[in-house]
Amino acid sequence: MRLVIFGARLLFGSRVLLYCGALALLGIGAAAAQLPPRPIIDPAMELATIKAASDLDDNPADAEAVQTVCTACHSSSQFLGSPRSSSRWEQLFGEMARFGARPTDAQVNRIVRYFQRNLMVVNVNTSPAEELEPTLQTGPAATSAIVMRRAQRKFTGIGDLAAIPGVDRTVLELLKDRLQF
Repeated sequence: MRLVIFGARLLFGSRVLLYCGALALLGIGAAAAQLPPRPIIDPAMELATIKAASDLDDNPADAEAVQTVCTACHSSSQFLGSPRSSSRWEQLFGEMARFGARPTDAQVNRIVRYFQRNLMVVNVNTSPAEELEPTLQTGPAATSAIVMRRAQRKFTGIGDLAAIPGVDRTVLELLKDRLQF
């Protein structure tokens, strides 16, 4: 259930409950009976890998939450090399909830932050402000300026986006593979 909420927070950035959370819980029993045995995972190695992959998240507690929850059943290699859209992450978090992942509320907040900063793909011209702000690491004023500008004229690249006051070009360069225009 918390990962379903996690998916909602990732998408909306708030404590939104999805009605499908209840539906996800109904499938846990059947799904658990079909799971293969869990692989042996070295927590210290996973944590080091997750920290090394976090170019844009300076809080080590975020990486620790990801390691604790997300590598309980599988290696971080299954998600670190695959940036996805917010909606795709939401689907995957729902699947993890059905398979039994149960993060605390504090872990959910940290995992959301980590994924938004390090693993989310955004389309600068179409993604909602709730996705842009945490991924681009802009404040509300810069995010509003982005939304207003794209309504008048679409962004064509990093240089175009970096011209908005409050947008850090260094962050954009680190995000370049996860930005769509």
